[in-house]
Amino acid sequence: MRTYPAFRLLFGTTLTTNAAFWMWSLLIGWLALVLTDSPFFVGLTGFLNGIPMLLVSLPAGVLIDRLDRRLVLFVAQVVVALATVSLVLLLWLERLTPWQLLLAAFVSGAGMAVVFTTRSALVANLVGREALANAVALISTAQNAPRIVGPALAGPLVSAFGLTGAFAVCALFQVASVGITWRLPAVRPSGNRSPFWGAFVEGLVTVWRREQLLALMALATLPTLLIFPYMNLLPVFARDELRLGATGLGVLMALNGLGAVIGSVAVAARREWGESPRVLVATVLLFAAAVFAFAQTSVPWLAAAFLSIAGVMGAVYMATTNTLLQLAVEDEIRGRVLSVYLLTWGLLPIGTLPAGAVADHWGAPLAVSLLVVLAVLAIGAVALRFPLLRRSSLVSEQRFSAGTGRS
Repeated sequence: MRTYPAFRLLFGTTLTTNAAFWMWSLLIGWLALVLTDSPFFVGLTGFLNGIPMLLVSLPAGVLIDRLDRRLVLFVAQVVVALATVSLVLLLWLERLTPWQLLLAAFVSGAGMAVVFTTRSALVANLVGREALANAVALISTAQNAPRIVGPALAGPLVSAFGLTGAFAVCALFQVASVGITWRLPAVRPSGNRSPFWGAFVEGLVTVWRREQLLALMALATLPTLLIFPYMNLLPVFARDELRLGATGLGVLMALNGLGAVIGSVAVAARREWGESPRVLVATVLLFAAAVFAFAQTSVPWLAAAFLSIAGVMGAVYMATTNTLLQLAVEDEIRGRVLSVYLLTWGLLPIGTLPAGAVADHWGAPLAVSLLVVLAVLAIGAVALRFPLLRRSSLVSEQRFSAGTGRS
C-alpha cells in the first residue's frame, strides 16, 4: 500500500464503513427481535435492508461510469450516515416504531448498495493492474476485519449502554467514513456519453455475451440466494437454538469475521487462488458444507467453529469472484458490470424472507438446511453448464475478452 497512497485512504474508509455495517447488521436484527419477538420480522428487516441492491445497483452502475466516482461514494456514505443518526435519535426519544426501523433499514441498504459498487470500481483506478488481485484481496480483508471488532463490540455495548448507545457508536463510524472518503482523489471515468438507457442496457448485454462473465454471475447468484440468508437468522440461532444473548451473538459474528479475514489474507498471499475458477467452485461448496453443519448443532463452541470455517470459505469465494470480474472488464464499463454483480447480492432478501417464514413455523435449522441443499444441487448444475469454471485459470482468456469485447 506504500506505493498507492490513495488506495490507503480507500482501505481506511472501507474499514470504518464496514465496522459500522457489521454492527448495524447485528443490531437491527436484535432490535427487530426485541421490538416484535418475531423471527419473521427479523427476516423482513433483513429483506428491506437488502432489497435496495436489486433496485439501486444497476442505475448506480451507470452513474459510476459517468460521474466522479469519489463524489458518488461520498454522497452514498452521507445517506447511510443520516439513516443511522436518525435511528439513534428515534431510539433516544423512545419514539421508534417497527415501521420506522424498516424504513431506516431500507434507506441504509440503498446507500450501502451504491457504496459497495463504487468502492469496488475505485480499486482498479487507484492501483496498477499488476497489483489488482492483491488490492481486491486487501479490500476484502478491510471488509471482513470489522466483522471481528464490530459485532464483538456491539454485544457488550448493548449490555452496557443499551441499543441506543450501540447504534450511536455505529453512527460515529459512519460519520468518520464520510470524512475519510472526502480526502480521496477525484476519479472521472473515460466512458462514453451515450444516453442513460443505452448505457444501462450495454452493461447487461456485456455480461450476457461474455461467457466467463455470465458463468461468474450465475455462480455468484446461488450462494447469495440460498446460503447467505443464514446471516440474517443468526439472532434466532443465538437466542433460540444456542441459548446465547446479545454478547454471545456478537462473539459468533466476530468468529465468523475472523474466518473471513483469514480467507481474505490467504487470497492476498496466494494470488493464483484469486485467479482460479476451480478454487472458486471448491470454496463455495465447502462454504455450503460449513453452513449446513452449523445449522445442525446446538453446541455453542461447535457452532462457533463451523461459523469460522464458513467465514474462511465465504471470503475466498467472494475475493476470487471479485478478482476474476475485475480482470475481465475494461474501465469504461467496470461500474456497470460490477453493478450486475451487486445485483446478485440483491437476491439475498429474496432468500431471507422465505427463510424467516420457514423458521417461524419449523425452526431456523430446517430453514437453513433446506436452502443449503438446494444451493449445492444448483452449484453442481452451473459447474456442469460452464466447463470454464472447472479450469485452473481464466486470466489469459479474461484479458483477451476485456480487450476485444468478445468471449
